[in-house]
Amino acid sequence: MSINPYTSTAGTPSLSYSMGFKVGNTAIPDPSVFTGSESDLDTMGERDATGYLHRNKVATKHPLKLEYHGIPWATIMAVGGLLNSEKFQFTFPSPFAGSLQTIDAYVGDRDFESVWNPEDRAWIGNLKFSIIEY
Repeated sequence: MSINPYTSTAGTPSLSYSMGFKVGNTAIPDPSVFTGSESDLDTMGERDATGYLHRNKVATKHPLKLEYHGIPWATIMAVGGLLNSEKFQFTFPSPFAGSLQTIDAYVGDRDFESVWNPEDRAWIGNLKFSIIEY
């Protein structure tokens, strides 16, 4: 299942789904911009007298930020609706893994803005949100 792509007649670009982003089992459009990081979580980490680091790594987490620019209002509503759960699976292309990775996540900060596009006679806008791994 995927969100229906939108093809504009007057300059709003069609949406692409080639990167493999998903919320649950639903494909979402490739963002205009996405950033992320990979962070190790430790329960302890200290150095001994020789300077050697003793650590207890318990997990690796992947915080992400996605931005969509100039997309149809219907797409903003559809993607926003998919993020409206306390917990969901999120699939994204990981440059660190070299493949798609699926994590259990929740959505953090969410921002949108919208403007009327008189050429298309439709609302278009921008959507930004962060994905935080459980």
